[in-house]
Amino acid sequence: MNNLLNLLRTWKPREDAMVNYFSLISALYLIWLGLLKLTTSEIAQTQMWVGQSPLFVGFYHSLGTAATAWLMLVIEVAAGVLILAGCRSRKAGLLGAVVAMLIFAANFTYLFTNPVWVDDLGGFPFLGSGQNIVKYLSMFAVVAYIAAHHYQRLNGLESLEPQKRVITGLAWGGIIIVMGWIGFLKFFTYEAEGIVRLMQSNFLFSWTYHVWSVQGASNFIGTIEWIFLLLLLQMPWNKTLGRLGVLGIAATAVGTLTFMFSVPGWDANTSFPLLNRTGVFVLKDQFLLACAVLIAYRHA
Repeated sequence: MNNLLNLLRTWKPREDAMVNYFSLISALYLIWLGLLKLTTSEIAQTQMWVGQSPLFVGFYHSLGTAATAWLMLVIEVAAGVLILAGCRSRKAGLLGAVVAMLIFAANFTYLFTNPVWVDDLGGFPFLGSGQNIVKYLSMFAVVAYIAAHHYQRLNGLESLEPQKRVITGLAWGGIIIVMGWIGFLKFFTYEAEGIVRLMQSNFLFSWTYHVWSVQGASNFIGTIEWIFLLLLLQMPWNKTLGRLGVLGIAATAVGTLTFMFSVPGWDANTSFPLLNRTGVFVLKDQFLLACAVLIAYRHA
């Protein structure tokens, strides 16, 4: 036990190794999702998000659905390939990370421009499809750190502390939004009923319905998410508790990843690698874990 506690207090990844990890998950997401842009399900998503955004609707209609999908495919795949190439070429990694920042920032604007709320409950703070969108803040923080790291090394700078402090703040915000906000929604009936499909078929979570009602099981998940968040929030003052929070978020990311196979997260008429909306939603949680790792690194 003492060895475990000492490890929790002292563990710190090497920055280069951490950035390589960030690059791997970012490239995987961008290349995977980019290559799916011409599938029926992803074209429908493009029509729903880009076609309904007042910021992009003119651009969307001038290009048309097919050309927009092709353009998004090229940009996302190129960004992912460049980020992956950053392991060898910092210039490529920096360029890819900047493009990814623009992609994730553009996607985050859907929270303010598109119908993402549950109108029957009065809108804000009751997220509907917006639960997918709020994850882009943590995703943005991860690729922003990749960009800062490559920029610092390329220019031989001793430190980029002010910029990295801002990025760390964004990582905090990304985790608080997802764990805090979505955890809060678990205490409401619409969200409790919405996660039954995910939890009831999953070997890690199905037992909760044998112990509690649908609402009780959802309350349990919401409470656990808040506990992990509260532990993480102790990081600036108590590294041991904060890193327990990191482990909790890691467990959350691993747990949600299992939904990919139990729901499943693939297109209904096909299989791997054609992700459906559930698969895309689940895949984004890996950035949540990356943000927790970043916070642990910054407070080591």
